[in-house]
Amino acid sequence: MPRFISTLLITGLLVTGTGLFPLRGNAQIKEFDFYQSFRQWVMTLPIAERRQVDEVLRQYREKLTKESVEPAEIERRATLVRTRRDELEADFWNRFFTAPNPGFNTEPNAFLVSVVDKRKPGRALDVGMGEGRNALYLAKLGWDVTGFDPADKAVALAQERAKKLGLKIRTEVVLDTAFDFGQEQWDLILYSWVAAGRSAAKAIEGLKPGGVIVFESSTALIPNKDLVLQWFQPLHVLQHTVERGKSDFFSRQDVDIIRFLAEKPRQ
Repeated sequence: MPRFISTLLITGLLVTGTGLFPLRGNAQIKEFDFYQSFRQWVMTLPIAERRQVDEVLRQYREKLTKESVEPAEIERRATLVRTRRDELEADFWNRFFTAPNPGFNTEPNAFLVSVVDKRKPGRALDVGMGEGRNALYLAKLGWDVTGFDPADKAVALAQERAKKLGLKIRTEVVLDTAFDFGQEQWDLILYSWVAAGRSAAKAIEGLKPGGVIVFESSTALIPNKDLVLQWFQPLHVLQHTVERGKSDFFSRQDVDIIRFLAEKPRQ
């Protein structure tokens, strides 16, 4: 989900627009408690500034100094942001996906549902799976499902739900940059509210001829919808639209949603 993974890479910092709404989960790693407010603040900066880690941290230090935060605490946070971003992100998404009152759609993604309707089940990969809502839906339909996400507690929750439902899914706790997509082994690869830029080339290699990429996100996260075309350029585009609708995230607000479906040419 991820996000990540479940994330949009801005600035060299792993920060997504979903940080715009509050978390309600229990604390995970206490030393990371500051990170949600940091993410929210970063999203208020101009995009050009978000791309420069040094500049972001310079402004962050100034902000905290004005708020009378102790210098040692300022440097502790800055060091964590610079050196442990993947861990900070995983902790953020663990809190988000395990919150008792979720601020996201817990039902399967509607675009995915429409794509797989009457489609023969095969092997599916859920990139940035979060707590598994889409992976479990596909498994119920008979798909052979694998999902991955760096948020270990979210992935554990997905496996717990699968067990209760009598379903089998394979999962990994890993970033998109480390996951092995393989060669021509997936009939469907899902990017549901997850940026694909870092893994698109590997996803294309892993897709079977005739297999499809299903992608959905918001223009708030991907301002240029044509980026998706660039990511998946070798594929045959079946749908590429921007429509106003209810977000799976952003506290379910109405947003402009990018929906993209593309097929790998058959040999």
